[in-house]
Amino acid sequence: MQVAQTNNTYSKPKFIICFVAVVAVLAGISHVFNLTPIDEAQLHAKTEQPPKRATADAVDEATQDVAAGLTETEIADAEDIEPDDEEDALEEDDKTDDGADMTSPLSDSAYVSSVFVSAKVWSYPLCFPDSNALQLAAARLNGVPPMQSRSELTQMLNQQRLSCISSSPYYIIDELTHSMPYLVPKAQLLLNTIGINFVDSLHSKGLALHLPIVTSVLRTSDDIRSLQHGNSNSVTNSCHCYGTTIDITYNRFMPLAGHTPTRYDDTLKKVLAEVLFDLRAQGRCYVKYERKQACFHLTVI
Repeated sequence: MQVAQTNNTYSKPKFIICFVAVVAVLAGISHVFNLTPIDEAQLHAKTEQPPKRATADAVDEATQDVAAGLTETEIADAEDIEPDDEEDALEEDDKTDDGADMTSPLSDSAYVSSVFVSAKVWSYPLCFPDSNALQLAAARLNGVPPMQSRSELTQMLNQQRLSCISSSPYYIIDELTHSMPYLVPKAQLLLNTIGINFVDSLHSKGLALHLPIVTSVLRTSDDIRSLQHGNSNSVTNSCHCYGTTIDITYNRFMPLAGHTPTRYDDTLKKVLAEVLFDLRAQGRCYVKYERKQACFHLTVI
């Protein structure tokens, strides 16, 4: 009797092919589902970036260290609201634009629709947090002794410790009623740089050229007492007494070819803020965003 022969379905070539196919499938499954802890950490690091505003905490710690040399009374005085420069400026303060507290350059539709969106200054108060106490410490270090009256100005000028800034192609000095257009040379250089950088930045962005307007400079003790008659929030120990401190309004800018100020232009305000942000980052000045006084309050370092 003959036995029927059958094909060997488990021949060696077929076995090898099947084995390789199974290994390939298992390797693919392992690659898809087995993510290593390192990969997961890297993935979270890319997707969970810390917000920029966290850096404000570090800035606050640094400012506290610098101002540590002040007495408690001086710090209390310096933390009061600085007096406004002109008597009619309080009326202008009430018109300050609502975009002052930007939490993100993309959070406000009006901000996004403006001509220029700042990539640096995402919040005015948090990007310019330098307190009056901190600025007072820098003013005392870099400035002249406070003057009781304007009659002492001549002596400071004779000693070449103060420079007149009443006329400049880089900025406009507002009509001053409670301060004088004088600064220590280091602060004058800073103000010149602000004006030059502001115009350069406007030109590079294709925007109409304007000059910043300075609203307050050097004050004597008599000037401060005069301010206190109409402003109960004014401080006695002001940074403006040392010739190191400048107030630049962000609600008015003077066209380079014109005599009528441009008012409440948010784009110009953002460009000026970027200029001050860069100079502050270079360690050349402290800057505080003043909402009520509608100005950037800055002191040379």
